[in-house]
Amino acid sequence: MKDIKYNAKQAKDNNEIGSKIAAIRKKRHISQAELTRLLAECGVSVQPAAVAKWESGMTVPNAYQLIAVCVSLNVPDMIPEFTGIAKLPDFELNEHGLKKLDEYRELLIASGRYKPILTEAAPSSATITIPTSYIRAAAGTGNFMDDENFEDKEYPESAVPAGTDFALFVDGESMSPIYINGQVVFIQQCEAVRPGQVGIFSIDNEVVIKIYDEQEPDDSCKEEFTDSNGFVHPQVVLRSYNSEWEPRPISPYQEFHVYGKVLN
Repeated sequence: MKDIKYNAKQAKDNNEIGSKIAAIRKKRHISQAELTRLLAECGVSVQPAAVAKWESGMTVPNAYQLIAVCVSLNVPDMIPEFTGIAKLPDFELNEHGLKKLDEYRELLIASGRYKPILTEAAPSSATITIPTSYIRAAAGTGNFMDDENFEDKEYPESAVPAGTDFALFVDGESMSPIYINGQVVFIQQCEAVRPGQVGIFSIDNEVVIKIYDEQEPDDSCKEEFTDSNGFVHPQVVLRSYNSEWEPRPISPYQEFHVYGKVLN
């Protein structure tokens, strides 16, 4: 029997599962959002953020989730893909026997009599049309929501959260690893969001996806946030998931607008 050289601890430390999921997904040209839709068809309900965490090594999928990932990404044999082990040793056949087994397999397939029975393809899932825009295509606070900035795109109905009014393609890495460049986010249109919620905002005609937060204004602008009764109102500050991006406090002199909250 050949030795099986696999070290689970080393594999976990090196994030081999997450890296392999990301590599196979990109090779298949499947986005994280699309993978979550495929996983939903396998009975696994997760958000794109969960896939991002798997791929970055922040978390790992459980056994059932990993099987669903393999089904969704068309990975027929998990062991070679995720361990690098070409083939586990057969404990009953020697090398000559394994060779004969492969030969018989090829003969059976070539005969045409022992091919697997093909089942009917599952009917395509229902789709829904959502107005969609790229964030970089924003034309300013006054007309971002005009029809000319959007085009109708079809999405699997199961992938679109209830309450969605429009969708955007994320531009940039400031919200990674939760929301990555090119990912579709679904938005419910509203005029206000709560601290901690992710929303779509305009700052002086620049449309961004950020985490909404509030803070006590510093002394340099506290007067502008103080009303006639002496009450100091909080200052809006927009934050990013990516720690390389600094928080963006909103000055009272900036034009600020809330377009909606992100649902996925």
